[in-house]
Amino acid sequence: MANGQYDYSDLTVEKTFKEFYIVPDYQREYVWEAEKHVIQLLNDMYDAYSANKDKEYFIGTTVVFNNNGQLELIDGQQRTTTLFLMLCAFRNIYKKYNLSTSVMDKAIFDSNLDDNGEEVQKYRLELQYADSTNILESIANNLTNIQTTSNSSVRLVEAYNCIEQFVNDNINNDENELKALFMYFFRKLKYIQILTPDINDALKIFETINDRGAGLNPMDLLKNLVFRHAGRQNFDRLKERWKYLVNILEQANEKPLRFLRYFIMSNYPHPDNNGDSKKPENIVREDQIYDWLNHHALECGYDSHPFDFVELLIDNARCYVNFSSAKDAHGNTNIYLDNIVKLAGAAFKQHQILLLTARKFPVEMFNLLCKSIETYLFYFLFTKEQAKIYEKQFAKWDLILANVSGIDQLKDFIATEMQPKIAEKELEYKTRFLSFCENDLQKYRIKYILAKFTQYVDLARMGNPTLSVLDNYMRSSVQIEHILPQNPDSQLRALYEDYDSLMHMFGNLTLIEDSMNSVVGNKPFADKVQAYPMCPYYLTSSISKLDEVGINSAINRISSKLQTFDHWDEQTIAQRQEMLYKLSLDIWNLNA
Repeated sequence: MANGQYDYSDLTVEKTFKEFYIVPDYQREYVWEAEKHVIQLLNDMYDAYSANKDKEYFIGTTVVFNNNGQLELIDGQQRTTTLFLMLCAFRNIYKKYNLSTSVMDKAIFDSNLDDNGEEVQKYRLELQYADSTNILESIANNLTNIQTTSNSSVRLVEAYNCIEQFVNDNINNDENELKALFMYFFRKLKYIQILTPDINDALKIFETINDRGAGLNPMDLLKNLVFRHAGRQNFDRLKERWKYLVNILEQANEKPLRFLRYFIMSNYPHPDNNGDSKKPENIVREDQIYDWLNHHALECGYDSHPFDFVELLIDNARCYVNFSSAKDAHGNTNIYLDNIVKLAGAAFKQHQILLLTARKFPVEMFNLLCKSIETYLFYFLFTKEQAKIYEKQFAKWDLILANVSGIDQLKDFIATEMQPKIAEKELEYKTRFLSFCENDLQKYRIKYILAKFTQYVDLARMGNPTLSVLDNYMRSSVQIEHILPQNPDSQLRALYEDYDSLMHMFGNLTLIEDSMNSVVGNKPFADKVQAYPMCPYYLTSSISKLDEVGINSAINRISSKLQTFDHWDEQTIAQRQEMLYKLSLDIWNLNA
């Protein structure tokens, strides 16, 4: 294999079992079900055999890594184990017909050299996980009354029995048919084997290879590092905790690779984490994860205190999933994280680098950080900053945040690190906002922005009561109202020179409820302005009329920042857009 290159082999069963394979103990046990996965493979093979005995049948792809002369199965162990069981079944049936099995015997069992150069007898496939103890050997030797002590061993025996029964049922006691079916299995079943030059390279292809049944989760590779230091007597306990860890991520559909990257960057921040002395940064890429872990065993402590390391992973995973669900570390809904999801989308995760570092912050500090992240993201997403900058920026900030220990230090961090970045966007933001129209951003972001404006004005009108999530302003029954209607009659359209452009301007948008939407419909402004005062949202009702109560009241203070209009044209739309711009500086304000 060329240095740094993948080696792709076009294999048959015959070629496969000229090598020695191991399924390491960090792998999942055998999980294929006889009446589901195994029978499907058998039926597919037999259908192909029946259609054309000379035509090859492709069954997929496997990934292996050369581990001291043995091929360690990184992906595809379920299929490879099943092929080995099929080979054993054919060999044992051949014996019943008194046919020669010497070729099959050598494909099942042969000699190899150990690390000391001594010849040892080995099976071509070795299952190293605890649940498989001696089961394959018993099956290969056609032993009866095999003792099954685990779910995995039960499935192995059931799979073998299924295969043996299937072959017997389809050869009809015909020795020639047995030989023909075996040769099709032995030489016509084809698959691609990818031999990777480094175990890290396997990570890049995990999520692009679709295997029948349950493939290897990338987290299991990390488990192997921990297993090596835990001692076999602790495997059961460790496996249980690891399963709990993996379930946390799987049940939330979170990608393990991203979690591991952010776990490292948050828990072990360092400017040289990427290993590039010329471009130091606190970034660990996917293909660097296991190299990093291998070289930082002392820092992580998984060699000396493996269970502590696993518990740290579990704590981070639980927080990671909570943060992705707009909850704090304890599972309580967090307003600012909820806003971030509504603004950036559920797939946006880069801010988790900071959140994992801050997962043990007191509530006041954590909320302040989340609010500041929301504000930062608003300005940078609004001005359409390239997506690649966020991870780098958050990773860089994490180097500083990791040393923050109190609210005053956090405020200094926000003032000296985040505020200057936002200040750099001030001019661009103003320019974009004053010409901003609804087609400039995704609809969910437009809805978020309008909801923030509407909530802010309502809370200010009531004297700033407790802040809550934006759901009441973003539910499906709340509509984006176009003050210049979307579907005007020809007479109304004729009054404006560039109607469509004006209609989409942000200054022409507000929120109303479904019930009012059906009332105002596509009516002209003169009719709409009579209905707007009935809207429960002050941002909308104030278009027609501003409320005034007493002197320097909360209502008066917010009313002083709003405008009312008696007609609607290009000039008033621009006026309202500028009014909203000024209001936005209060809403998305790190100092508020």
